[in-house]
Parts: sequence; structure tokens; C-alpha cells
Amino acid sequence: MTKEELKAALEKAFPGLVPASQAVGDYLTLRLPDAAQLLPVVTCLKETLGFEYLDMVTATDWLGPVNLDGFIREPNFNVFLPEGATAQAEAPKKTAGVEYRDAIELVWCLSNLKGRIKVFLKLDLPRGGGKAPSLVGHYKAADWQERELFDLFGVRFDGHPNLVKILTPDFTVGHPLRKDYVHQKDRFD
Repeated sequence: MTKEELKAALEKAFPGLVPASQAVGDYLTLRLPDAAQLLPVVTCLKETLGFEYLDMVTATDWLGPVNLDGFIREPNFNVFLPEGATAQAEAPKKTAGVEYRDAIELVWCLSNLKGRIKVFLKLDLPRGGGKAPSLVGHYKAADWQERELFDLFGVRFDGHPNLVKILTPDFTVGHPLRKDYVHQKDRFD
């Protein structure tokens, strides 16, 4: 199956799918119109088209530059440098040409190993309480990856059997990979 044949098959079965404006490399990259389309599209990909492998689930926060409130930015004393260490971070600036928006973009990569083809699915979720259906019922590999996104971005996955933090300690307030995250000093600072 070629990329064009896969695209035609998916667009015929799901008319709401459109090619993503930002494709991932040379792979077929499709944008889902809403979260309700995820499970039907993935079911079709897995059961009909042979996409039996989930490569990854990841996310990007498109809010803009990172909020540095709470992070150490002043020079630190360093015994090896006579003038001390330089500041650890400078105030970020917006990157020209990047479309910032108030959304967290989820990205799934699925593979048909026999056909040697991959497809990327993208979905924008609102930053305030966005939810997507869990793919744990289709792919066991989604379990920890969805927990990471919950922990680091605050994305909820409906139907996940154990949606709890996986990387940060229980006392961490907020979600560290969100652009509006404000670090609160804890016992490790």
C-alpha cells in the first residue's frame, strides 16, 4: 500500500479527515476534526488496514514561549569560575513563522510493519480540560505514553485503566511541559 492509496482509503471512510498543514517528514499526516473521530479511525487502521503497531503518542503545547516564573535565572556562585556561573536561562522570545495557538496538539504514529508504511494522526485539544479517548484497548503500548502526557501536559484520556502520574512526584503542582507552568520551589531546589 502506498501513501496515496492509504490517504484515499481513509478519506473515503472518514470524509472529515484532512491533511495536516504541518506534515511529519514525508509521512502521511492527517488532522482529526474532533476527539470523537480518533477511535473509529484507529479501529479502521488497525483492523482493516493492518496498522498493528503504535510507535508513539506525544504532544506539543502551542501557547508560545515558556513562562520562566519560578525557575532560577540569576547567576550562581561557582567555585571554578572567578566571576561565578552565568544566568541559567534568558527570557524566551517568539519564533518567527510559528503559528502559536491556545491548544495542545496530540500526535499518534501508527505503523503497518508488513506494508512498511506509517501514518501520523494529529488532534488539537483545548488547553483547559482537553480530553481524548484512550487507545489502551487497541494498543497496550499506549498505557505509559498516555500516563506521561497526563502527568506532563495534563491531557486526560477517557477510558484509561490507570491514569495516574508516572514521572513527577506526587507533590509536584501543575504539569511541567505546559508553556504556562510555574515552578514552585520544593525540597529538591
